[in-house]
Formats: sequence, structure tokens, C-alpha cells
Amino acid sequence: MTSDSRDTSDSLDRPFKGRGRQYLPLLVCPIDRAPLAPAEGGAVCIADPPHHFPIEDGILRLANGAQRAAFDAASREHEAQAAAQGWESPDEEAFKRLPQTGLGGYPEDYWPQYAASTALLWRYLEAIRLRAGALPIGPMGDAAVLSAGMGWLAYALDVAGYTTLAIDTDIGRRYGLGVYPIARFMRVQADPVRPPLAPGAFDLILFQEGLARTRREEDEAAALARGIEALRPGGWLAVMDAFPESLEVVEALRARLQAAGLRLMDHPKRLQWRDRLAEQLDRVLSRNGTLPLVTVAQKPE
Repeated sequence: MTSDSRDTSDSLDRPFKGRGRQYLPLLVCPIDRAPLAPAEGGAVCIADPPHHFPIEDGILRLANGAQRAAFDAASREHEAQAAAQGWESPDEEAFKRLPQTGLGGYPEDYWPQYAASTALLWRYLEAIRLRAGALPIGPMGDAAVLSAGMGWLAYALDVAGYTTLAIDTDIGRRYGLGVYPIARFMRVQADPVRPPLAPGAFDLILFQEGLARTRREEDEAAALARGIEALRPGGWLAVMDAFPESLEVVEALRARLQAAGLRLMDHPKRLQWRDRLAEQLDRVLSRNGTLPLVTVAQKPE
């Protein structure tokens, strides 16, 4: 290979590099599920090169033309509605502090619930790290966040050592994936219900807003099937629901994961005695906070 061809190859690969590896092998063509290759201005389907997916403003637009048009229209509508409700759009520093420090204009319990959900998720991930014997600092594997919103949770996973994809239809610059343009994680506009993830490629699949934002049965079933398919043997699937409707809904989710062949992970114990006492008090008083906000299960090896 000549120097010019190497330079060209490096230039094409650059948008898809992160944490010392390529992101594209983690993704597939959303039309025919074939692998992708870097191309000028984006990526192409190896099986059908006319399927070209551009990178625009740092976001890989991994959808066909009709899908992109629908996603963009919904994204514009979401941006307008959020602005009309007075939701604050974060700058870089505010973005990095989410969800522990919330943004103004949102419903009162919005960011506190996400902060509680995220705290529980970290306890699960720490338990997984300890179980694997991994170091506290270092690579944690490959992860995808579905219905990632602005991408704050994908950012946190990236900082924690995961090679991370953030997938959503919303690419808005104020309330969508476009909020944090210098992201090191890979931002992908794609269908989170049928995400174009490579089979058997991931160590962690995280559903940020339940199995499907729509809550429709058929969407939840499709999203779960794709998530399980994308996991490596022994990989982990996490479902975050910051606003669970009832304990019955949570139990139904747990039953669904077990029926799909996954092994549920026990709720991680709090390490500090004050936290354990507060948790027991919540149960005695039947507070809503006792509803599990995160459910985690493992794909058998």
C-alpha cells in the first residue's frame, strides 16, 4: 500500500475510531444487516455500496432516506416542544454534570429520578466489574445505549471505560444527540427499536427509557430481540426505567427477560450502613422509591 493510499484510508477511518478501536464493526447496514465500511463522508454497506450513510455534524445517519426524513421531522418537533416548555439546554459543563445536577425547566422529579436510576446502574456495573475481576480503571468492553437522548449516559459509560455507541432518532442540537458535538463516544441516528447492531458484538446493551420509548408491546419485543442478538455470550443487558408505572410492570419485565433465556442479576447491596437502613425504611413505608429503576440480566455463555 502506498503512502497516499494509507493516508486516504486513515482519513476515511478517522471518524469511526475511539478508545483504540473501530466503531464500524459494531454496526450493520439497517437495510440488509450486512457489515459496513468507511467511505467518503460516511459509511457504506459492504454488500450493497449504493447504501451510503453520511456523517453530518459528527453523527452517523444510519437510516434509509425515508427513515431519516421521518426521524428529522420528529427531531425538529421535539426540539420545538422542549423549547416551548422552557427546558434548559446544557452547555458542556452542565452536560458533564448530568443527571446528578439537573437542568432547569424540566418536571420536578425528572432529573432526581434519573440520578437515582444512574446511581443504581453504577452499583450493578461495579458488581459486574468485580465479578469479572476487572481493574477499576481500564477498558470495560463495548456498549450501546438505546434511546440515548442527549447522550449524557453514553458519555458517562465512555468515561467509565466502555467503547460506547449512543443511538437515538433525535439529533437536535439543544435536546438531542447534537447537544455534545465533541463527544468521544459514537453518536448514531438510527431506530432504537430495531437498532443496526452487529450480532454478538457487545458486552453491555443499555435501554435508557425502558425497552421501547413508545411502550408498545411489539416495539418492546423487537427491541429486546435485537438487544439479545447483539450481546456476546456472557454479556449484560440493562433496562433503565426512571419512571416505573408499578411493581407489576417491573415484575413483568423480569419475567420477560427470563423467558428470553437471560439470567437475572440480584439487586446489588448498598455498601454503607446508612444507605442500607434508608433502603429498609423505604420498604417499610412502601415508598415509590422502592420500585426497581434498573433491571439487569446476563446472556448465558
